[in-house]
Amino acid sequence: MFIRGHMQNAYVTHDLDKAIEIVGNRYGVEKWDRVDPDMVVNTLEGPKPLQCRVGHFWGGGLNIEIIQPVGGYVDHYVSMLPDDRTDAVPRFHHISLRRESEAEMRQEIAALGLPLAFEGPLSTKDKIPTLVFIYLDGRKSLGHYVEYTWKSPEGWEFVGWPEGRPVW
Repeated sequence: MFIRGHMQNAYVTHDLDKAIEIVGNRYGVEKWDRVDPDMVVNTLEGPKPLQCRVGHFWGGGLNIEIIQPVGGYVDHYVSMLPDDRTDAVPRFHHISLRRESEAEMRQEIAALGLPLAFEGPLSTKDKIPTLVFIYLDGRKSLGHYVEYTWKSPEGWEFVGWPEGRPVW
């Protein structure tokens, strides 16, 4: 089933610091993990640079992520933001679905038939991917993007997969 493994809701913002303040103050989120990825992603037009700022936290068994696009291949993020660049309120962007097998994940993606936005191995160890993420454009049928994520067991541990949360 498509929605199995739903592990994340992600939002975009013009200003990560203000968005974290808005969400943190309103919803009592005190601990945020922060990263500033500067990566190359694979697109239909070939490899493209992408820079963003990211804050995320685990709310029970669900990861909440806020992304501020910074530069490079960011049209898919910017298209979901308001025209007013002073508006830092996070806007829903995508769900992420966890998969345990990269090969099976790719078969499922092919069968689903949604257009590719981009994909990338964010990290590798000894040239072997430890994280692969694939963004699909589900806006015509769902109103948002869909991300499929495969990680090594160490990768899931690194991002703080909640103890006892089932992988389904």
